[in-house]
Amino acid sequence: MSYQPAQCNIGRRQRFQRAAYAAVAVLVAVGMVVAYLLDAFPRLLLVGVFAPLALAFEFALQAYESFCVSLALLGKYDFSGESGGTKGTVSDPADHHDDQLYALRITVVSVALAAVVTVGLVAVV
Repeated sequence: MSYQPAQCNIGRRQRFQRAAYAAVAVLVAVGMVVAYLLDAFPRLLLVGVFAPLALAFEFALQAYESFCVSLALLGKYDFSGESGGTKGTVSDPADHHDDQLYALRITVVSVALAAVVTVGLVAVV
C-alpha cells in the first residue's frame, strides 16, 4: 500500500487499530442502552449515546476506507507497520486539500449516521 490522495493514507496496522476503537465505542453505546433498559440510566441521558456512536462510525469508516481523518488534517500519512511502509508528509498542497475534503466527508457521514441511530434509539426505547 502507498499514499493515494483522498483515498488511502493508513496501512493495515492503523486500520486494525481504528476497527478496535470502533468496537470499543459500540460496546460503550450498547452498555448505555442496556443500563437504560435496566433502569440504571435516566432517559434524558440516553441522548448521550450519540457520542460513542459518532466515534464508532468515525473509526469504522476510517478503518474501512483506509483513511485517517487526523492524519489528513495534519497533512501526513502512516504506513509504518507494513512491509517497507513509511510515515511521511503530504507535499502537494492540492493533495492535502483533497485529503481535508475527504476527511470532512467521513466526519459528516459519521455524525449523520450517529444522529439517525440516536434519534431512532430514543424514539424506540
